[in-house]
Amino acid sequence: MVGFSMALLTTLLASTAPVVPVSAGNALTLPAHRHAVRIDTGGGRPPTWLLTVQQGGAEGRGLSFFRSDDGGRTYRFAAAIQPDASHADRADVLAVGRDVALVYSFEAPSLNASSRHDVYFQWWRYRPDTHDWAPQPAVRVFDANDATAYSRAQLARDSRGRLWVQAFRLESDGGSTAVVSVSTDGGASFQRQSSLGRVKRRGGGRLLSLGSKLVFIYAMHDGFEPTRIRVRNDGDPLDSWSSVRNAFSEGIYHGAALSAVADGRGGMHLVYKDETERLYYRYFDGSTFGPRTLLESSPDWAMQAAATRIGNTLYVFYNVMRRPNVSYEVHARVLKDGRFSEPVVLDSRSTYKGYPNAPETLPEGSSEVPCFFGEAPDANSRGNVVRVALPAPGGGDEPEEEPPPDSEPELGQLLFNDAFSRSSSNSLGPEWSLSGLWRTDGKWAISDLDYSNGNNLALAQSSRCEDCRVEARLQAFAVDEAGVVMRASGDSHYALVLLPEGRIQLRRYRGGSFTVLGEALSGQASPWDAATLTLSVWGSGPVRLSASVDGEVRLSVTDADSAALKGEGLAGLLTPIAGVWFDDFQVHAVGEP
Repeated sequence: MVGFSMALLTTLLASTAPVVPVSAGNALTLPAHRHAVRIDTGGGRPPTWLLTVQQGGAEGRGLSFFRSDDGGRTYRFAAAIQPDASHADRADVLAVGRDVALVYSFEAPSLNASSRHDVYFQWWRYRPDTHDWAPQPAVRVFDANDATAYSRAQLARDSRGRLWVQAFRLESDGGSTAVVSVSTDGGASFQRQSSLGRVKRRGGGRLLSLGSKLVFIYAMHDGFEPTRIRVRNDGDPLDSWSSVRNAFSEGIYHGAALSAVADGRGGMHLVYKDETERLYYRYFDGSTFGPRTLLESSPDWAMQAAATRIGNTLYVFYNVMRRPNVSYEVHARVLKDGRFSEPVVLDSRSTYKGYPNAPETLPEGSSEVPCFFGEAPDANSRGNVVRVALPAPGGGDEPEEEPPPDSEPELGQLLFNDAFSRSSSNSLGPEWSLSGLWRTDGKWAISDLDYSNGNNLALAQSSRCEDCRVEARLQAFAVDEAGVVMRASGDSHYALVLLPEGRIQLRRYRGGSFTVLGEALSGQASPWDAATLTLSVWGSGPVRLSASVDGEVRLSVTDADSAALKGEGLAGLLTPIAGVWFDDFQVHAVGEP
């Protein structure tokens, strides 16, 4: 269990600080939405925090961005997203490299048909010269009319870079249909897909990417029915989803009283309030939910949860009623090594504390985990969004991996190299086997297909080996992932992938999906910089993998799983997007270190 001293608690209470005025204590609805993102813009600057808030007319504003450049402690108005406060739009935001993607839609305690209740997607692009974000024109995803309405829109981005928007459509009988639309062109347009489900009353849920698949869970207002689930693999046809089935037997309060976080390994943490108004936790392993764990037994209509993951540690915040509608506390619990800590009280002042919200994930090494909530004299009065923070002991949880070895395997014979000093509009030459599209420009090998049914994958035909090292220089411009592969055979290979947020992953691909074997910081000054990736793989019982960035070992793991890739295979390059540059490709045999 994680323990906290009274001295620490005093510090926490003193750190509570107002952020921005709002019209009501529940300003950070919808609880299932992400309102805060942290973006590392590079250049030696501290990360920027962006927070979306519907002020409801406070300070004359509607839905706006607020930004912080001091670690998320203080905020200032940055830009209006949808300034008309008479239409209570709320946003679900997602950081993509240094850019921000968001959807916004109407959300209020009641919902009626209105042609105003549309759903919009919008990019906010980072501008390095001015160190700020500029909006691109909003794209209408779902168009309401006088007989219907859309609400509770949320956004997910799959491993192919496709953007998915899910919302609930109000039907004439008072029921709701879960609709979904997808963009394969980076948000320029969206194509409606088959509906995902229907409930008899107003619906709510969460659409979330778990790495190589999307999961959608949903329930409804005021109905003791099971929570339902649908799942799709990113490699399947766009309109291919699993059939509707029960996720677990109880419903979720209002369908949307939840906080869901991907665990980084194909699973999901879910904290939710059931229809009896009690707070529970469940873990989803990618296929099924495990048993529930009770986190808070005192029921209340306003209690909600917000969860943040750092590495393998989950931080859960929630508000607990002491006197209905006027006095609440903010509590936190920490899930580590399969066990929850006892609750810690972060704020016990006698005020109404509305729905909390927290960033979905934070990088390892973060010193604290912030939580935002609405505070007011009572549930119906104006107040402020307030911030409180929970320290992350030791800078968060370290990944379960072996430390980098003292030495890499001994470098042996050069098996293959290519500097791509030729030009071709549709190939890399006869020595390469390709999927996707590739070309050369006399200096670089360049991927040329966005979000295909599989990665752009290039394999060097004469690189077959078992114990070897692959190295390549690449420039992905912090747009999406790219990397090098080893032991490629059939639909399986190992990969070292550089992520746009300045991290690397070691993966094992099999059957069209992948397992993350380890993750670490890349060590780059900026994710926009070019980098040299080196992946060494050796051994078979177990398999050892070592990953370097610009000559420095960053990650070392052992794959002892029965699915480990043993035996010979090819080396190569991969990325899901067009416009990634690769150079100086080399493959060497290696010996045991």
